[in-house]
Amino acid sequence: MLSKNTISIFCDLLKNLAEKEKLVEINRQVLCQNLNFDAYQVFSYLDLESKNYLNEINLITFLQKRNQIPCTIEEMQFLILLYDENFDAKLSYSEFLNFVLCDNDFELRKRTRERICSRYENSEIDFNVEYSLVKLFQKELDLIRTTRKLIENLKQCEDFNVHDLFHYIKGYGDITHESLKIFLEKNYIQFDENDIRNIIKILDLNKDSKIDFSEFHYFLCFPKLKCNCCCFCQCNCLISNKMLYNNFEKVNNISENLKQNDILRMNNNNFHELPNNNNLSNNKHNCQINNLEKENNFKDLYSLKYPKKYFKYPDIYPYNHIDVDSTSAENQFLCYIVKLIEYEKKIEAAKINLIKRQDFNIEDAFLIFSNSENNIILFPDFEKGLKELGLYPSMKEIKLIMKRVDNKNKGHLIFEDFFDLLIPYSQEYRKNFNLENRIPSYYYPFYKKENAFLLQTKIYFMNLIRTIIESEMELNDIKENMDDTKSHLEDIIRKIDKNLLGFFDEEELYIYLRNSGINCNDFENKLIFNRLDKNKDGKIEIREIKEELSYT
Repeated sequence: MLSKNTISIFCDLLKNLAEKEKLVEINRQVLCQNLNFDAYQVFSYLDLESKNYLNEINLITFLQKRNQIPCTIEEMQFLILLYDENFDAKLSYSEFLNFVLCDNDFELRKRTRERICSRYENSEIDFNVEYSLVKLFQKELDLIRTTRKLIENLKQCEDFNVHDLFHYIKGYGDITHESLKIFLEKNYIQFDENDIRNIIKILDLNKDSKIDFSEFHYFLCFPKLKCNCCCFCQCNCLISNKMLYNNFEKVNNISENLKQNDILRMNNNNFHELPNNNNLSNNKHNCQINNLEKENNFKDLYSLKYPKKYFKYPDIYPYNHIDVDSTSAENQFLCYIVKLIEYEKKIEAAKINLIKRQDFNIEDAFLIFSNSENNIILFPDFEKGLKELGLYPSMKEIKLIMKRVDNKNKGHLIFEDFFDLLIPYSQEYRKNFNLENRIPSYYYPFYKKENAFLLQTKIYFMNLIRTIIESEMELNDIKENMDDTKSHLEDIIRKIDKNLLGFFDEEELYIYLRNSGINCNDFENKLIFNRLDKNKDGKIEIREIKEELSYT
């Protein structure tokens, strides 16, 4: 049975969808009223490769590289999801029309669709058209970001379940205009017909004027189709599970890659096959860990410095939400750890996507930022390098990025710090994608550091930096409200440090988190330990925790 609080949060989500969609529709009408707007010309302008469809890279290129609008790959994937009727993770021209053409004014929509300006060969679009198009994208991004935050709040509810929520709304059959209207009236919410129609339009992913469970689940759990909030495989959906799963694989294979870390444990007696990937160099698709260890041993810089001892983790289940008093010092600390796990996994996933790009090389990336005289990265150098990538963060955001990896408070970054900033923690991925043997571009003639990477690689580079910025900003806001934790930090450390040595290791952290109700897996525990271990010596002291909880 769903609680009133859960229903209330979901109603807030529906209100947000209705209100934001109104603003999106207004911007569509402004765009369509411009006589210079030709939908096909704009589509061709965005389709840089002339492949007759748009993907997330095309949209990010238009927003970030040309108009300096910050966005992430996941946000663009979610935007495509809203208009992708055949679930192929890309926008065809007909699907793109649903994005740019107004929906409430049929005559204006018809006139705009028939408008042909005969400027297809022109590489540039009208300035006013581009301005209106950027405004439309900004309203869509606003809708996506607020929606994703409300969905996260909804999932924090202990009684949240996609099955129960779907059946609570739909009554009999699928969710329709009438069933949604009855649900809103039952909860004393008055929406007009256009508001309800806007909500149905957003949730109805395959555009058949009704919302089945697969669409409802896909919208709330994107991009993690396989989640713990329901038994998806037991439902009969109009969109087949196979279609959704295939789309999930195309859109985002990050979660599957991260799961491989549990499989690829170091074991002298057994070996496992590495994940199959078409981008692996030298066609090493099914390499064995034992063979990889014998070949091309990495330098000390590329190898993990810890943990010095290995232990076997017990079998665990996905961690539950913590039901605690937020004023408690220890519970504040535990809630911070849960958030830290979430953000570190996102960053690790963005790093994995970046190193999959075969033209990416850490030396070329370092040259974009470093001072050529002393081979370090100072604050102005880092700011200048970000601008060359097309990112314009604030001073506070740059400080947070540098603080993340400048563990010794040097005031600058060396190559090792920069390596940790961009390269995944997982040693198996480092070996798998052969980072050590990639040849830097500066060995080639006519080298220019601004052209060291392909455009798509730059997009993934920008996505990683943007993900780090967003994560560090949110964590910094959380730290500002953790004064109670900081004043009782010694007591918390004593609970973790069972041996009373004044520090704790990776195994003690894992046992503490498990006993506290946070059932993270071994890889998530390693990510957290890597974050907290500032000295990289395999142990965490109270000074390092204090440094982690300090805010800018």
